[in-house]
Amino acid sequence: MGKIWLLLNCVVVLIIGVISFQSFFQQDETKEREQQEEVMVMSQDPLTIELSLEKQYIDGNIETEYVEETIASMEDFWSEYQEWQVMEQKEGFIRFRKEVDDISPYLKANGYFGIKEGQLTIFEGVPVHEAAVQSFYQIDTEELESHLHKQLKEGIKIDSKQDYLKVIETYRSYQDVEAVNS
Repeated sequence: MGKIWLLLNCVVVLIIGVISFQSFFQQDETKEREQQEEVMVMSQDPLTIELSLEKQYIDGNIETEYVEETIASMEDFWSEYQEWQVMEQKEGFIRFRKEVDDISPYLKANGYFGIKEGQLTIFEGVPVHEAAVQSFYQIDTEELESHLHKQLKEGIKIDSKQDYLKVIETYRSYQDVEAVNS
């Protein structure tokens, strides 16, 4: 019985030794993995890139803003610009564009509808003195009601998207179809 007892103790000691040995190496591997991850995190400096943010309005104006962005997380970066379309991308630079369902702030501040050479036109400032910015379509001035013709000559201030769309629709019924077809 003494030999069996001795043999049993040897087996138990051997099992404890194997478990301790495995545990020691697992701890060592875990420490090594943690150190590697720490080095990787430390070596990944935030990325700094230049962005061109273009807002394109329904009146055709495009406003561009240039910003420098420091990116710590690419996932956060792309979620921040998910409503923008990438127009150009190269190392250190991305150009985004976003369509805005409104007229531009510039047009709200400076835009007037008027008439130039028979065409419905947007002017930068009052039509009498200022430069034409955008022309739409030829208007049959013979058919145009006198008060509407007078409004165009004096200039119709564009304060909102609603004003913009209303004027285009109002004068569309006076569009000179013959001028378009010739």
